[in-house]
Amino acid sequence: MEIKFNITTEVSEENLLKSILHCNDAELNDKLNKVAQASFEEYRKMILGQKVFTRGRDIMEFRLFIFIKYFFSGKIPDEQKICDLFQVTATESRALIKSIMSKYQYDLKETITSSVKEEVQSITKMANGNDYKISIQNQYFKDELNRILGSIDTSLPIIEKERGTISTYVIKTSSYLKLCQHFNVQPIL
Repeated sequence: MEIKFNITTEVSEENLLKSILHCNDAELNDKLNKVAQASFEEYRKMILGQKVFTRGRDIMEFRLFIFIKYFFSGKIPDEQKICDLFQVTATESRALIKSIMSKYQYDLKETITSSVKEEVQSITKMANGNDYKISIQNQYFKDELNRILGSIDTSLPIIEKERGTISTYVIKTSSYLKLCQHFNVQPIL
């Protein structure tokens, strides 16, 4: 089924949308089409009686779930993107992510696995040559990586925040190698 419609916006609104959606003029229409697709899916499910919610929180969680599917192309977004799109605080953003990861864990299993694997693939060696580091913009990924490490071997060192940084985390070599093995990723030695 193909659905098309036109909307009229003010130039100031378009500029604000480009800023919030982190896109330029050429990308704006594509981004808004993804938003429209997610919105239509939400209403379609409601009209069919498949997802009828009575609590605002449930609506927000489902909305994030379908945004992951349509707007974020099956990737778990960082917390700031959720803050920007949903007009919530960083704390609320973290709570939303945590809630949907539990509530929609089976629907998001593949998405979670591929997103966490991408995080492992982004790990780099530290200048000291002994440890590894990763920049994580979503607290969920750090928690999930530590959960995976705990399930592999409870004696492995946890991933910890690098002192004096906002979102850089240190991974000990033993933990890094186990994560690479778990996700079938070629380690950087």
